[in-house]
Amino acid sequence: MFHRQTVFFVACALPLLFAPQLAPNMARELDFWVMWLVAMALIGLPILFAEFALSVRSAQMPWQGMQKLTREADSSVAWRIFAGLSVVLCVMIAASITSRVAVGLATYMPELHQALAVPTFGMSVALMVVVLILSLLKSRLLPIALLLILAGSLIALFDGGLTSGVSVPVMTDMTLGEWGRAVLLALLSVGVGTGLYWFGSVGITAQLGQLNKSMSGMIVPIWLTQLIFGALALLAGSAMITPISFAVAGAGMLGVAAFLLFYAGSQLMSRFGVMIGGTVLLVLGVIFGLLPSGVLTILLSVLGVVTVLVLAVFVGFVMKISHLRKALNFGNETRYNIWRILVRIVVPIALVMAMIGLVAEWLA
Repeated sequence: MFHRQTVFFVACALPLLFAPQLAPNMARELDFWVMWLVAMALIGLPILFAEFALSVRSAQMPWQGMQKLTREADSSVAWRIFAGLSVVLCVMIAASITSRVAVGLATYMPELHQALAVPTFGMSVALMVVVLILSLLKSRLLPIALLLILAGSLIALFDGGLTSGVSVPVMTDMTLGEWGRAVLLALLSVGVGTGLYWFGSVGITAQLGQLNKSMSGMIVPIWLTQLIFGALALLAGSAMITPISFAVAGAGMLGVAAFLLFYAGSQLMSRFGVMIGGTVLLVLGVIFGLLPSGVLTILLSVLGVVTVLVLAVFVGFVMKISHLRKALNFGNETRYNIWRILVRIVVPIALVMAMIGLVAEWLA
């Protein structure tokens, strides 16, 4: 179903999607860059290893895989909620994309928006229906979508130019709210909690597991790709968007949304059947598509943190140590122990602090 490059396409596309939304005009703030890099290293990378470990151990797609893993761990079926949360999270991300494109259409192409005579929420729902249809193409649009988003970002950088002051980076005061945004950007840039890497790498990780090879050789290049494209995305998030850059990047964003819905639909249909799964996907897509962009961002933030927290606790405390050690197959015991400390202690504490910072910023 997937080529090896699919996970790299996802790794490239996600940072470009979220940086302009979660960290606009932050390229000039060195403290935010530092916090984002720390979050990528201490949260994003360990959880990326955790998601791949689940893929290796289960050798199945997320929904069926969580059933297998909870049985092996003799744990409550409540932990299977991760699969459901990851599906809802992907539909919510797709809805956030259609909402942003709809708002962008009104902002950067007002003449076309007036000619269509459709309110923003109606345009968002209409785009969601288009994306649902495009999801039938599975992952075929993903490479084209990535190229369009990248082209749109570069057009914004070189045509629109960076906003004033970005060329002179400064160190500002670090706040808990900025930490929350940095963590959220790291999580969504890495794509952890969505199950996308688990979903897109089952066949590859199964082969590596049979060959008794370490996952590091596959995971670290993906993470480095996310760092590179994340840095580009932060710069592009401070660029002045032009109608041309919006049109090019917007088309690519819809292609990524189609892939996300393909993933969500595949999981729902494998669990509930084609009719019920397809209906649930359509209903969720329309409901989320009707929500304002600001509300979707808040819901996306909360659900993203909760999903990753569930994943960290399940991997760190519920799964058997021997299963994880065999799945990851680190070169030495020290690396495994460091990873386990990060997943069990550092990641949950950092997520709770990030959530407190985000809530305080929303209430301010």
